[in-house]
Amino acid sequence: MNEYSVDLPLDRPTAQLRELLAIREIAHALLVADRPEDVHQFALDRVTPLLGAQFSLVMRLGDDGELLRPVAQYEWPAKYRAWIGALRVRVGSGPSGLAVENRQLVEVRDLFADRELEDWYEVANELGFRSILAAPLVGARGVMGAIAFYFASETEVSDEQRALVRLVADQLAATADKAVLIQELRRSNAALAEANSQLERIANDAEASRISRERFFHQIVRTIAESLEGSAASPGVMRAHLLALASVDLLRSERGVQVETASEVEPRTPLLASVNRIRQQNPTVPIHVDEPVVMLPIIQASETGLRRLLDIAIAYVARDAGAQGGSVRTAIDVGRGFLSYRATWQTGTTEGSQPDPELALARSLSRQLGGEMQLERIVAESGDELTLTLIFPVDTA
Repeated sequence: MNEYSVDLPLDRPTAQLRELLAIREIAHALLVADRPEDVHQFALDRVTPLLGAQFSLVMRLGDDGELLRPVAQYEWPAKYRAWIGALRVRVGSGPSGLAVENRQLVEVRDLFADRELEDWYEVANELGFRSILAAPLVGARGVMGAIAFYFASETEVSDEQRALVRLVADQLAATADKAVLIQELRRSNAALAEANSQLERIANDAEASRISRERFFHQIVRTIAESLEGSAASPGVMRAHLLALASVDLLRSERGVQVETASEVEPRTPLLASVNRIRQQNPTVPIHVDEPVVMLPIIQASETGLRRLLDIAIAYVARDAGAQGGSVRTAIDVGRGFLSYRATWQTGTTEGSQPDPELALARSLSRQLGGEMQLERIVAESGDELTLTLIFPVDTA
């Protein structure tokens, strides 16, 4: 028995079974779809053959409340689809326009017997339809469009067919109502999330001051100000944004607020995502990824936290290497009981070097994720070689 099966008496006519199954499928699509267009097309595909119609259209009323435009079609020949796409029907004109204006079913049994529909004669002759059945789509917010079916011959619609079309029209209108509600809910949620995010930043800044981390956050504020000064280039803005997000997550974690639960993570995924992101932001610096020669274990980690840690670390490495015109080589190493991410690059000499806030943040994030960060430097006259390693304990049994 499939997803849409239904228990019905065996003596019920097959046509009624098909109609009931089609309605059930449309109702299911209504529940799971976010976009009205998805259900519109689904409904036309199921119902048009049941009615014996040649073609069908769903038309939506524009914001001006005067013109209808097609948003879904069934079986219109390819050469007429451009015409259908450009079709606009005024409310009160033609079967669909009258259905919208009067908010009732409109039946045209013989198109060629109605002189008011002369504009359709040429198209009807060429496509081979003679009668039309149109129903308005009326939802909680009023009339929003129409659904129309086109028949090859002069057709007298039965009461069962009328009931089916009305039911489908009601379902399509309900789908549009649902989509509007979902959009309004998303906008409200987005506004609420933004307000909550701002409140969290304020609270976290205050908490940081109380736990003697003013200096660290002053560095972040200066970084953001310098990046935004005079509409600076977007990589600087992206850097500041990334540092701010990671800092907020770190503070929330230290205050006991769970940022994200641990999940199974394939180690290559966050590394490749970070490398691709930094390549886009800093395309002049070559970044190589050495593929591991052994099978990597699946690790339990916060994927968001790991991704932000790698973003910060690799962005710092790429920026430092780029200042010397060098390149970066990254790799994943697996040992007995540990997995590490490694980045190696050339940099300038140690003279005049200053601690970088990104390294301090990366070290703190590593500890938060249960690992540690190591930075090794090999001094040479032509320039130092640095290796930054992020090490995490794993069960490699």
